[in-house]
Amino acid sequence: MTSGLDIFGQTIITGNLILVQGLGLYALTRYTRSVKDATWRGLSTFVAMCMGGVLLWLFQGIKPTSLSVEVGYYLVIATVAALLSYLVLGRRVCLEDALMDSALVGLLLLMGRDGVTGAYSLSVAFGAGLGYALTLVVMATLRQRLDLAPVPKALKGTPILLITAGLLAIALLGFRL
Repeated sequence: MTSGLDIFGQTIITGNLILVQGLGLYALTRYTRSVKDATWRGLSTFVAMCMGGVLLWLFQGIKPTSLSVEVGYYLVIATVAALLSYLVLGRRVCLEDALMDSALVGLLLLMGRDGVTGAYSLSVAFGAGLGYALTLVVMATLRQRLDLAPVPKALKGTPILLITAGLLAIALLGFRL
């Protein structure tokens, strides 16, 4: 059994969904133009991931046997969690945003692969959502600073953002044991 700090260290830093796992790169390139958008998107995905952890905890007795049914099971849970998060936050429901977020579906699939059950699923979802939100806010701040920096014309915008994300991912991988 791992302690709470180990779970948060693994989910926020060494298992970061965007930088280390490569999930949610769409959100990284789309929602980091301003810190306000990144904060809102990070918060909504954080709440959706927590809702997904709660739903997995509630429905842990239902375990699909075939791979195609299992993927559909996690897609349904992710969709319900995303819609519930938008309703909880009081924002209009946008199905495109709820379904385009690969980090939410990827987190649920990773939790299913690793056999995460019980209250542990809620703590993993909480840590992963927190890491996701922090990454979006940090990358939005870095993107604003990079807009002021003398970056070559060919690397302006998304290319320098992805290079910066890659360097941050390498730095985070240094914390793995």
